[in-house]
Amino acid sequence: MRDESDDYRLFVSLFSQLDFKNFLGPGVADTNLKSTLFFRRLRPELGGELFGKFQFLIAGDWGATSLDNPAGTVSTSAAPPGASPTATSGRYASAQSVGVRSGPADAYLNAEVAPSVNLQVGQFDVPFTLERRTSFKATPFLERSLVTRSSGTSSDKDLGFMVWGEALESRLDYAVGLFSGDGQNRPNVDNRFDWAGRVYGRPLLGKEKFAASPLKNLQVGMSLRYGQRDPYYVAYDYAPMTTQGDFAFWSPVYKGANGYTHILPSGSQVGVAAEVRVPLEKFDVTSELLYIHNNTREAIEGYQLTNTERLGAMKGVGYYVQVGYWPMGNRDLNGMPGVQRPARLDMKAPHEAPKRAVQLLAKWEQIRFQYDSASRAGTADTKNIDGAIKVDVFSLGANYWLTKHLRFSANYGFNMFPGSAPVAPSFAGHAGQSSEQRAVAPANLLAKTVNPDARDTAHSLHEVAFRAAVAF
Repeated sequence: MRDESDDYRLFVSLFSQLDFKNFLGPGVADTNLKSTLFFRRLRPELGGELFGKFQFLIAGDWGATSLDNPAGTVSTSAAPPGASPTATSGRYASAQSVGVRSGPADAYLNAEVAPSVNLQVGQFDVPFTLERRTSFKATPFLERSLVTRSSGTSSDKDLGFMVWGEALESRLDYAVGLFSGDGQNRPNVDNRFDWAGRVYGRPLLGKEKFAASPLKNLQVGMSLRYGQRDPYYVAYDYAPMTTQGDFAFWSPVYKGANGYTHILPSGSQVGVAAEVRVPLEKFDVTSELLYIHNNTREAIEGYQLTNTERLGAMKGVGYYVQVGYWPMGNRDLNGMPGVQRPARLDMKAPHEAPKRAVQLLAKWEQIRFQYDSASRAGTADTKNIDGAIKVDVFSLGANYWLTKHLRFSANYGFNMFPGSAPVAPSFAGHAGQSSEQRAVAPANLLAKTVNPDARDTAHSLHEVAFRAAVAF
């Protein structure tokens, strides 16, 4: 909608993703991982343009339905009626109560000073890695990669201010910003902020010899994130590490010698990433490499702000390599990955008939992280979770776009946790968990009396997921 002078333009849109997921593997049938149909995201969006120089977007998320305390465990100590401790922390929650999380998603204002200089303020995807700057409407797989999800930040979006633009006739793009650092919809708690920036280029764009070649869009880039967390004010947990189906194979809460112990971000938080994307006719190859060094501290539950047991760090590397094949339709139907721009309406653009496309995908991912709880100060707990976090994932995917507004997707992921084990084995002679591997398969978390063979020997999880998505 627009006024007669075309100074005010208003865009009304909807973004919906309905998912089905299923889990398979040794001992999985005995866990709480069950097949389910749920809304992953449901976002009404209101955007617009003002005077040809300002753009805005306001999007709320009504999706992400879940169950609190799905196991319905019974408390062994005093608790409010109908409440029981959660599986990881011992805090109390109603048994299988429904949780529907709603709140702001993207909410920002952008001012275009020039094509090479834009000023954006609000909440939006942080400019760190190619995947985080790819909208969920356009991500090839249902969720972003393992290494992106495990980088230590609590969410993809944050509150902040960013300067971005393109230069050298679209051969170079940049974005750099100052952010709260505490995550989506979370006010700053320690008066410290994160710097994040990303720069990428297409060095062959505009070269005459590559004018007709798909390699003209060859893309290389890098990202950097740096911030600080004040131990006297930050009491939220380090981000858990999860599979695409949201199984937490590493948790920042463990039952230590003195009770439930929380791992919290503390001190410097550093991330460095490199990216490359190679388009080849109907194929494209995308890869990212990430290094993190995030300082941590540990505190006993209930005393996160008044207690520090030790100071440590989470560090390591991860990467993914993804190959896409487009047997039907145009590659990049939904735009170039890693490119986010506020919505603009070009009144002179020719009308195009709706396009269809099919994309087939294969991806290999690995993370190799190391957690040392007392590397900076203190003595490690005798029941700690110090050690390596090693995960390998092989994934296949297929996307069918009826138009770019209607998408059907299918994903398969084979998650491998080499050498995983329960904290204490079920049978004598079997190995228990050690510092060689702190990632766990679902069966490793079973009670000793429930499928003990799988509990001791499981090292994998199969995930199958489907999605019907609408984006207008």
